[in-house]
Amino acid sequence: MKNKLLLASTSPTRKKILINTGIKFIHKPPLINEEEEKKKLKKIKKPEKVCQLLAKQKSIITSLKYPSYFVLGVDTCLIYKKKFLSKPKTKKNAEELLVKLNAKEHKIYSSIYISKKGKKIWSYNDEAKLKIRKLTKNEIMKYIKKLKIKKIQTSGLYQIEDSGITLFEKINGSYFTILGLPLIPLLKFLQKRKLLI
Repeated sequence: MKNKLLLASTSPTRKKILINTGIKFIHKPPLINEEEEKKKLKKIKKPEKVCQLLAKQKSIITSLKYPSYFVLGVDTCLIYKKKFLSKPKTKKNAEELLVKLNAKEHKIYSSIYISKKGKKIWSYNDEAKLKIRKLTKNEIMKYIKKLKIKKIQTSGLYQIEDSGITLFEKINGSYFTILGLPLIPLLKFLQKRKLLI
């Protein structure tokens, strides 16, 4: 197959989503230091813009090393009160974040950027609104206890595909956007480019 797809991501969830579609692809870690990039983008007030730029960087820079591939860079961020909330690094961080979002509405914003040889081919942005139900301290502790630290660091606070779904009172938006990969628009693009084989 001449046209190839490369997923520039370390997310096991994104990898699993693409595997389940039957699409042929390879995956590599994006060739950027995400924490360093975030520091550089600190002055940008809109978290959505930060998300878009990170997806772009992941795609463009990785595509220069793999010029024969369409490189898919993706970034997903959790936004509350127009502020970017980082993924928890520890169970304590996860607990603090869940307490902060308890009974609150917030959003998940996902940005896709596809490039080849450093040039933009396609991009797409989507958001979903979520509201966590009113959780008791005991429910929060029980949920945090069940979480695996590695999964928190790669997939974020709540794994909606697992027991994380029980946290919510209301969800508006695409399930795949919440998982971190707006799949239907991506499939439409790949179909158009005959990359769905």
